[in-house]
Amino acid sequence: MDFRFVMPALESRSATALAAVVHERTGEEVDVRIAGADIPLDDASRGAVLELLTQLATARAVAIGTVDELLTTSQAAAVLGVSDTYVRRLADAGNLPIEMRGTHRRFRLEDLLRHRDRFR
Repeated sequence: MDFRFVMPALESRSATALAAVVHERTGEEVDVRIAGADIPLDDASRGAVLELLTQLATARAVAIGTVDELLTTSQAAAVLGVSDTYVRRLADAGNLPIEMRGTHRRFRLEDLLRHRDRFR
């Protein structure tokens, strides 16, 4: 997958310290400062920053990429945690939107995430 940035899981001590701070600040305004400049965040951006910090605080690796990229069947299977064959069956049954590129199925990441979230 063409993720723009991959952050490995934090080591335990850093994750614990970050978790304590994020837990205390949930629901509050989040201040972001880059090179000494305060950056105001709207609600959606604030939520994204808190989600990123929450995932890092739980010692999970995080990957960031664009939602509109097209993925192969194998990449779609990896996102969904299923086999390539099952992804093809979902697509052929009309349960998963596809875009054809020649004879190849391509999947939008946003469609895969929406499908995955329906079954969580």
